[in-house]
Amino acid sequence: MSATDVVVIGGGPAGSVCASRLARRGCSVVVLEKETFPRFHLGESLLPRSLPVLEEIGVLEAVKARFIPKYGARFHDDIRKKKDRFSFDGAWKNDIVHAFEVPRDAFDELLLDHARASGADVRQRWTAERVVTNERGRAAGVDATAPDGTTVRIDARFVVDASGRDVLTARASGGTSKIEGLDQTALYAHFEGVPRQGGKLEGDIDIILFPSGLAPRVADGEGGVARPNWFWVIPFKDGRTSVGAVVSRAWMRDRRARLSAGESAIATSLFEIAVSESATATELLAKATRLWPHAEATADFSYRVGATSGDGWLAIGDAGGFIDPLFSTGAHIAMTGGLLAADVIAQALESSDEERRLVGEWERYVRAGAETFILAVQAFYAGPLVGVLFAEDKHAALRRSITSLLAGDVFNDAIWLRDVRLRLKEMLASAGTDG
Repeated sequence: MSATDVVVIGGGPAGSVCASRLARRGCSVVVLEKETFPRFHLGESLLPRSLPVLEEIGVLEAVKARFIPKYGARFHDDIRKKKDRFSFDGAWKNDIVHAFEVPRDAFDELLLDHARASGADVRQRWTAERVVTNERGRAAGVDATAPDGTTVRIDARFVVDASGRDVLTARASGGTSKIEGLDQTALYAHFEGVPRQGGKLEGDIDIILFPSGLAPRVADGEGGVARPNWFWVIPFKDGRTSVGAVVSRAWMRDRRARLSAGESAIATSLFEIAVSESATATELLAKATRLWPHAEATADFSYRVGATSGDGWLAIGDAGGFIDPLFSTGAHIAMTGGLLAADVIAQALESSDEERRLVGEWERYVRAGAETFILAVQAFYAGPLVGVLFAEDKHAALRRSITSLLAGDVFNDAIWLRDVRLRLKEMLASAGTDG
């Protein structure tokens, strides 16, 4: 049995940022990570408003040295033959004009190593099995399985669930609820030889919309709306490019039915079909070479978590909810929530009487930002936001607001953000979709 101030379950961006911050504030921290880093993970495009988090924990300079900067996002609409680019310097708050494109194996390892260097006790190949509680029902540590298979109890004054889509605490406290309309599947691989823009535009992310190829009446069996499918194209500093197709459940069902019975490498076949249906993706990959033996697939069942905090614990990152990757929000919410959680925990450990209020304020703050992104993704798939993104006569203020949303500036109560939230809700109402 061992004891610590805080035990963090999971060493991804949420857990690593939280652990680094806590250790730097003088708390003793144990991080339990079930895998061995480096390991592959999706979510390879960061947002500008994440950079202050990286600076706060002292790792920003290392990030700058290793990864390609991203100054904007380009949107291509193969359906309506339109394009537009949003440059981050056009946001309402434009003190930070770029982010980074990061292979997550390298980025996550950098953050975890930084947590260790900051003073956290990082233990890889340790699996947290359950959060243990004391006689008052307060989280008091975890039972974990060590690399040699033995079970170890780690006592802690506070527990942070950063277990990702394992959602350790959610499984024990009511589970998750699917976010309606966000049930896409991602098909993806890494390539070399994908053409890029020159200069500062080299690190831009490309988002490519392509037709569903489905009649509206069979779109998803839900209201007869054919949801847009889309590609991400994310360039890395070493010449590799991450390319993924995000497609609807109905598209998957229809295209799988067309494949030969028993066909191997189904994900690769489906990925190639998606490329063939996008003029822009076909052009970009015409002379590219896939670096993986085959494409991969993962179901993107976006979900909310009912409770992201309790007596002596809180959940951050994907353990607190997962949102469709359209606007590259996963790592941003994880790192922002992780940093703020660390500050709340450190204050609560100093003044236990303030814990409930502090954690409650943290939960409301993070949820508000995440819900804004959920509204935006829902408005995109419902259709109205697509029209706004590609409108040729966008008002200057609206362009600034869209750019600010793409930059991740959602953790505040600015006037423009209130307006955006209202507009998104109106879009969903006009499309007959509940948020």
